[in-house]
This record gives sequence, C-alpha cells and structure tokens, in this order.
Amino acid sequence: MNYEPRLASESIAGARPYQEDSVLVQELSGGRVLVAVADGMGGHAAGEVASALALETLVRALEDGVGIDKAVELANREVHEQAKDPGKHGMGTTLTAAIVEDGEYMIANVGDSRGYLINDAGIRQLTEDHSFVAEAMKRGQSEAEAMNTPYRDALTRSIGTSAEVDVDVFGPFPLESDTALLICSDGLYKTLDDGDLRRIYMESGSPLGAAQTLVSSALENGSDDNITVAIAEYGEVPRLEQSTQALGFDPTAHPDDPEPAFTDIDDHAAAGAGEGGLPKTVLTVGALAAVALVVWLLMSLF
Repeated sequence: MNYEPRLASESIAGARPYQEDSVLVQELSGGRVLVAVADGMGGHAAGEVASALALETLVRALEDGVGIDKAVELANREVHEQAKDPGKHGMGTTLTAAIVEDGEYMIANVGDSRGYLINDAGIRQLTEDHSFVAEAMKRGQSEAEAMNTPYRDALTRSIGTSAEVDVDVFGPFPLESDTALLICSDGLYKTLDDGDLRRIYMESGSPLGAAQTLVSSALENGSDDNITVAIAEYGEVPRLEQSTQALGFDPTAHPDDPEPAFTDIDDHAAAGAGEGGLPKTVLTVGALAAVALVVWLLMSLF
C-alpha cells in the first residue's frame, strides 16, 4: 500500500463574527501524519487562543516523542494555565486528533469535535461526543428530546477548563488503502448527517474539493457556528460513480470495534442535528449530576 497521504483542510467563521476553530494537517518527523481540529470557546479572542494553543502544544509534544494521549493531556495543562489570565477566564477548547504511523492510525478526542473514517464501504464515526446531548441519549432520551433543552450545546468534557482531563483514545487500527480520515467541528455535522458527509465526499474529485464543498454545504444548510474540516486520504477513495456499494456502518457498533456491522446508510442519522447558536459551555460534575436527575425525572413521566 502507498501510505503517501493527500491532505486538505477548510475552515470558515461562517455565521459567527469571529473564528474560534483551529485546524492542522501536517506531516511530522518519522513519516507520521497528524490531522486535528480544535473548537475553542470563551468568546472573542479567548476561544481562538485556546484552540490554537492546544494544537501548538500537541505538535510540540508529539515531536518530542510523547504519545498522543499524553500529548493531549499536555495541551490541556497549557490551556488551563493560560486560562488563569483574567482576560481569558473560562476559555477552553475541544480537541480531536488522528495520527498515522507505519500503516496504523490512532485517534484521540476530548469534547464534541468528531473523527470519521470514509471508504467505499461506508462512513464510520470513530469518536464519542462528550456532550449533554450524547449523555442524555445514552440514558434513553431521543435526540429530539435531548436537543430540546437549554443544555443542548453543553460539553461534559473539554480542554483547559480543569487541571486534568480524561482523554479518549481509539486504536491503533490498521490503515487500509483507499480510505479517508476526516476530522471536523460540530459546525459541520450538526447540519449534515453521516449520509450527507459521505455522499458529498464521494461526489467531490479530491480531498480539497471535498473539504470546500462540505463546509459550503453546511453553511448553506443553516450552520450558525464556525465550520472546520481536516482530511487525510490514503490511496484514492472511490468517487460516487465508481462506488459499487451504498452501505454505512451500524451506529450501534462501539467506536473502537475494528470490524463493525453494516447497515443502510440512509438509516444512520448523525447525532447532533438541530438548532444551535448558543456558545459552548462545560457542565461541572455537580451540574452533570443535576442534569442526569432531570433526565431521569423526565423519562419517568412517560
């Protein structure tokens, strides 16, 4: 297999007056490739500082030989230290990063930016959202019910808001030929479901064309957030006219299962579609307990 990647990214402020997303597609030493997105919060310059600092720290740590999980933890500490500045109080960021090395990839995640795998067989979400909506759905609420609350934009985990953070790491997985790794902020997937993401990707002639079309499509569909996507394609993902399958991954399969079942792609709805527009917030442990109680009480009424 040829492991030379085709890299692309696109990021716009969209409907927001300022850009808080940061994106990175970069070849590191030793032939490694890093693809990462950070979605900052804190308003105005603070969110931008948090997301940029997280990616800068991540790269520096990886180049120093630190593993991706520890590198994300270091990014958390750096952002947390900067957030002690009164002018940056409350700032934080999501961080989702995939690293490819020696024919394998790993992906680390904190927050609700997502990582996807796209190929001729379908599309698969590799990460789990750290958000109120995701937690409510795990407890049995429908997506519509979870979205119909003041907490619909709240994160349950983020970079920089606490001195320590739990980092989800998936992999390593073997990297197959004709596969794309796609990392994005929630400004993309909240208006484009998984079927849309794969269809647009496979209708585009190149990773760069896909990145640009995905971002513009999300904006046209009403995204009111910053919109960011980063892509590393290995080999060549068959475009729509070449594809012989129209299948997607079973959303009930666990993200770290390397051999998920398949299901019709039209039946796979992406978590998170709905109205947004509220700044991201992070729920504390106490707030999470209170919210969990509210969810339980609501469910007990039905």
